[in-house]
Amino acid sequence: MPLLRNGQLVSKNPWVRLEDDADYPLQSTDASAAQAPVLASLTRFLALQAVGSHTVSGVYLAPEDDVQLLAGHLHRIQLIVIDFPKFTDGRGYSQARMLRDHFHFSGELRASGDIRPDQLLFMARAGIDAFEFTEAPDELLVKQILSRFRVNYQPSYALPVAG
Repeated sequence: MPLLRNGQLVSKNPWVRLEDDADYPLQSTDASAAQAPVLASLTRFLALQAVGSHTVSGVYLAPEDDVQLLAGHLHRIQLIVIDFPKFTDGRGYSQARMLRDHFHFSGELRASGDIRPDQLLFMARAGIDAFEFTEAPDELLVKQILSRFRVNYQPSYALPVAG
């Protein structure tokens, strides 16, 4: 999946997603995959934390997940992926704002799912700083959208720089 990070499309996504029904630790014959950072669902992440496993450093949030459950764990999380199953589902915006404003999460917040280029500015203003698209977006359009406004009148987060 194409990934937009810091205003640039990147081809490498080092994170490996641990499915809820997969064995842990991940079994792989590929040495690079065995050392890749691991991303798990909120339920799986919390279950691993409960047994003292602190090797999962990324969390995948579904729209119905309660971000407050992460409050005591944010210091060890590097990446939180927020799922937007439909472009009309706005719960991810609320999750992002809570993570940034109330819990002061400073790691990467990534939107994934049905992401549309015209939403990027709103998502960035909610604190999302990376975007995982299902299909490669028009790079020129993305740069135009991210560079359209330099000043915001309402409080928000620094926008990704389109280079």
